[in-house]
Amino acid sequence: MATIGLKMVYTGLKASDGSVVADADKGLDATGVFAIDTDKAKGNLGTKTANITGLSGTPTKIDGNNETVDISNPPASPSVAIDSNLINYVVKEKILGRVSDSKGGYVDGDVLPECGLIVEAQSPVTLDSIFFCFGRGTFNEAGQNIQTNTSTAETRDDDNLTYAALNYSKFVDAKGNSHPFKIYHATDAAFDKKAMFDEIFPGQTYIPAGTTTGTTGD
Repeated sequence: MATIGLKMVYTGLKASDGSVVADADKGLDATGVFAIDTDKAKGNLGTKTANITGLSGTPTKIDGNNETVDISNPPASPSVAIDSNLINYVVKEKILGRVSDSKGGYVDGDVLPECGLIVEAQSPVTLDSIFFCFGRGTFNEAGQNIQTNTSTAETRDDDNLTYAALNYSKFVDAKGNSHPFKIYHATDAAFDKKAMFDEIFPGQTYIPAGTTTGTTGD
């Protein structure tokens, strides 16, 4: 899929019934959806990359009678490596399943919370949005590489998270099989932005009623 730039990354905590947690304290935001924007007042500095891999399985040739007779096409197993300049620290701790001690500290919880994820890029020609959508999955953080500043340079370490996507019951094919991702094109005549957000984040109010299309100005 040809794209240009990285426009936005959206995420939201999922409740046990699959709906998004639309609560600023229990979830990530009162709307249910948290945009990793560039608003310093929200504790964000945007995202550099969202490297999506595993959108297709690796086909395996099946041999028989000294020839290749078939190809096994395993299912997709996507993951997204996200490199953000800064994610609001409370949001980051929540999506990683860390629990506050009410004194400023966070410790790993017993269960990784499931989250929805949307990565928004743009078409190289029309600049209309292209959305890579994941209905459920989990985040993890492998490490933190902290380095000293020098006399001539400031050394930064980004927020590097990996999202592992899971099959989502709302992403189904003609046979009723569920899949881990869906791609939306804003340039498609049938595109409905609110319907897309409702599908990924059921119960969200981030995209208000009456919003149907996505444009380069979104």
